[in-house]
Amino acid sequence: MFSKLVSVVLLTALAGRAVAQTVTNFTVTIGPDTKRSTTVMATEVLNFNVASFPVISSCDGKCKAASGAIAACAAAAANDSACYCASTTTAPLQDCETCMFEALVIANKPMPLPLAGSNQVLTGWTLNCANQSHPLATPLGLSVSSPNLIGVWDGPFDSVFPDAVGWVIAVTGGLLGSSLIYMLCQM
Repeated sequence: MFSKLVSVVLLTALAGRAVAQTVTNFTVTIGPDTKRSTTVMATEVLNFNVASFPVISSCDGKCKAASGAIAACAAAAANDSACYCASTTTAPLQDCETCMFEALVIANKPMPLPLAGSNQVLTGWTLNCANQSHPLATPLGLSVSSPNLIGVWDGPFDSVFPDAVGWVIAVTGGLLGSSLIYMLCQM
């Protein structure tokens, strides 16, 4: 009796996985390489409440439009990657991710989630469209040369210590280096 129950449960679980796979096969891979990457279903890319994060809450309207376009593709036809790669879906997604990225840069805050304002999401979306034989005319991506960021962001600069401390460190390093060379020459 127990073995039949286990077989039924196993077959049901596998059937559920098969049905879930037929809903959509459009995924986005996020990560530095194949060993440490994460695959996210298209419907989960914006599956968080943007308004609940104060830094990016101003992007809620744009992200709801993008979520709606992605949900429409998921509901319209299973495994229809052409819908996910159409400009009616990619343009709102680009607008949403750009808005979140700019809000994070202007506020000088880290991403609250790895999917918020992420260039990897847009790159993964572009690559999956190309892999699905629906290459985008213009690749999706974020840019720090956005007109909204000019004058706000001065680049990836992180001052660890003030200038006076820098001079002390440089002079001390120079003296220690010169002393070492002098000692080696005298041996």
